[in-house]
Amino acid sequence: MKKRISICFIFFICSSGSLLSAQAGRTLKIATIAPSRSAWDIEERRLAQDWAKASNGEIQIQFMGTNAMGGESGVIQKLNSVRPGQKAPIDGAIFSNLGIANLAPETHFLTLAVPFMFRSQDEVDYVLESMQPQFQKAVSVKGYVIAGWFNVGWAYFYTKKPVHTPSDLKNQKLSVAGVGLPQLSDAFKAAGFRTEDIPPDKLLQSMRTPGGVEGFYTIPMYAYAGQYYKSLPYILDAPICPVMAAFVISEKSWNEIPDKYKAAMTEAVKKAEKNFTAAQRSSDNDYIERCVEGGCTRIKLTSQERTVMENTLSRDAEAMIKTGLFDQTLYDSVQALLKKYRSK
Repeated sequence: MKKRISICFIFFICSSGSLLSAQAGRTLKIATIAPSRSAWDIEERRLAQDWAKASNGEIQIQFMGTNAMGGESGVIQKLNSVRPGQKAPIDGAIFSNLGIANLAPETHFLTLAVPFMFRSQDEVDYVLESMQPQFQKAVSVKGYVIAGWFNVGWAYFYTKKPVHTPSDLKNQKLSVAGVGLPQLSDAFKAAGFRTEDIPPDKLLQSMRTPGGVEGFYTIPMYAYAGQYYKSLPYILDAPICPVMAAFVISEKSWNEIPDKYKAAMTEAVKKAEKNFTAAQRSSDNDYIERCVEGGCTRIKLTSQERTVMENTLSRDAEAMIKTGLFDQTLYDSVQALLKKYRSK
């Protein structure tokens, strides 16, 4: 009888210890722009599982949609505490390149979105790896850590009329700053585009209205999920630029994670990056095909038309840089890296 009591007592102590350990865990609240049930959303959930496993259940991730927070600008506000000494409402976020530009303008991260600067995902990966310390330094000044990068897709132009030349594109009214960055609209205007700033919640209505928006560029996943393709039935089948997302965590929250787990957690992020890049390549084509099945027409440029488009938009980048939205120094650095990469 005494032996049974001893065994029960030991079991109770062990169970209590496990319970206390679980209670001592930490749930990180992370805002995300990933659409629900998308490949991106699925990969984020896998990452949450991997972090829980790597930390023996001590670190959990709770992903929260940005729409309920007022978009990415609202998320930035929630990364800061309401009152001094209080904990911030959220611990981090997965931002688009526009969100990163708002969070830490010193990164000049939008410079990576200059039209036709990159030719492949391999080039994007090479530049990000080379410039990671520079971007991390700029984000650290704001009090954050970059946990990882994700390419959520390549942006394509969706328009009401077919586009074969730069003039075809510039003669249509475009919305490019509906995400809350009017400077982007100014940059396009400097390059000779017709742009109009439309709030995100009014964009679809404007597309359906005579005299409203006639085109914009986005990743195919958003064009399909937002039903924009139904009002803009032509897809310029030439990827314009990569749309990046950065997984950012506040330094305070990151420092509270035990160091013994960080190596495995970082490795889990790298695995997620590779998995998502592989999924993204097929995802773009899949969503474009869905748009085509829904009535869209893919406009495939001839080799000559593509050369003219690339050369013209590359020259337009010079006018965009002069507006101050893109950074000349970073642009030159990226071009030097790409020249080195392509020479191999």
